[in-house]
Amino acid sequence: MPVKKLNHKKYSINIGLYSTLFMLYNLFAFNSVFFTKIYNLSSPVFTAGTFFVIWLLGTLSCLILFHKITVKPLSYIFLLINSGLYYFIKNYNISIDEEMLRNALETNIAETADLLNLTWFLYILILGVLPCYIIHSFLDIKPLKWYKTLGYAGILVSMFFAIVFPNLKNVAPFVRTNKPVKYSLIPVNYIGAIISYTKHYYRDSHEFITIGTDARLEEYWNNGKKNLIIFAIGETARAANFSFNGYKRQTNAPLDSFKDNIINYPNATSCGTSTAVSVPCIFSKDSRADYNNGSLNYTENVLDIMQRAGYSVLWLENNSDCKSVCTRIKSLNPCSLRTNSSECLDNIFIPEISKNLSPTPQNTVIVMHQIGSHGPKYYKRYPENMAQYTPVCNTEKLNECTSEQLINTYDNTIYYTSYILAEIIKEAKKYKQDYNILVIYVSDHGESLGENNIYLHSAPYSIAPKEQKHVPFFIWAEDETLNSLNLDKQCLINNAQNAVSHDNIFHSLLVVHFNLRIWSATE
Repeated sequence: MPVKKLNHKKYSINIGLYSTLFMLYNLFAFNSVFFTKIYNLSSPVFTAGTFFVIWLLGTLSCLILFHKITVKPLSYIFLLINSGLYYFIKNYNISIDEEMLRNALETNIAETADLLNLTWFLYILILGVLPCYIIHSFLDIKPLKWYKTLGYAGILVSMFFAIVFPNLKNVAPFVRTNKPVKYSLIPVNYIGAIISYTKHYYRDSHEFITIGTDARLEEYWNNGKKNLIIFAIGETARAANFSFNGYKRQTNAPLDSFKDNIINYPNATSCGTSTAVSVPCIFSKDSRADYNNGSLNYTENVLDIMQRAGYSVLWLENNSDCKSVCTRIKSLNPCSLRTNSSECLDNIFIPEISKNLSPTPQNTVIVMHQIGSHGPKYYKRYPENMAQYTPVCNTEKLNECTSEQLINTYDNTIYYTSYILAEIIKEAKKYKQDYNILVIYVSDHGESLGENNIYLHSAPYSIAPKEQKHVPFFIWAEDETLNSLNLDKQCLINNAQNAVSHDNIFHSLLVVHFNLRIWSATE
């Protein structure tokens, strides 16, 4: 029996009126966070004026974009993207900018899946799919005559200037002072991010740049050993939750037996607030102020120099990827070799040390890129038997957990990271008869755990809270190693309280702190 096709009555509406209503819906449905921020920074009158001005500009933009052929497809795209992003802005108070976009594009499927849940789908279904269905099934959108479009646009522009110009002395200072608020305005935030990302992408298409081509390794130490540098890159670990930095809980307890040989830097800051920015910046020759994200696609980094100078360099991955740092060096993902590789913990690194050391000792660098404390599913970053603090937050919906549950879960990840680092040191020490061993640990960025109702990371650096930029950083080396490398331990300790950052790592690996005597006149 043939299925009878449902015929809905279609209501005729011209593009001008449709653009007006479409923009009103977008402002009311997706921008409560933005207007709440405006209200908190100004007054009810200023907030109402801001709403009206954005509605005018948004409607004008719709008039330009919407035509007979494009109006419905573009409406569907905007509604679906807006509803999906609104969930994250509303529930995690994140900001959408180029860095956040880059972080999203470079995140692997497993990390993306951690962020998705039934509530997210409901946001899309109710705020996105349902309006799309109504537009598709019930509206017959008619184009305007060109002169009517121009007339309507003229009215909108005139109203805009009539409101803004008399109040320019109030509007201009507010905009200059509160630019970061725009990162919550949907769809302006992600459209701007896409434009910035695209501009950087095409601007970065140029010839490959080599650096430190005259680098050479001088084995000035005379104890007959080679150097073994283990560089552990933490993920989403914030300094505030490290007991080394004065935190009330003993989250670094597994490292206590190695504490006498640990030099901790409590005032360290990151290059960025996302893995996509910080990891390549750590190994770049440029400081945070000069670093151009994406430049490692066409510029060598410190690992390239060390490899050319004679070090055996290996990158071990248990995160999304190396962000172009390991393009020209050997890299392995131990997790990918497992049958069930969906949720590998950082203990996969421990046996890799002995597996990847040459039978004949040689100067070696092993970089371990951890999954660490990556959220929002913090409870998946450690085994149950390592949970030191309860109750925990067993969901990715962080705003549904109490502050106690959330912090307990996060602290468990830090404790487990400390355990992994302790085991790595133990494993490395098995080879102390052949190597001068240095273990370096620094996190790529920090994390917000609900302070000021902000969660996760990737906030624009200029407005990011300190929790996202203040990172743990320490080195472990026994006295014999320090003495062999002519390093004054007491001097290092005396200067450990100074402010340091990811900017220090490139030069420290080459010559400053670790005195490895890889010299380059063209770095």
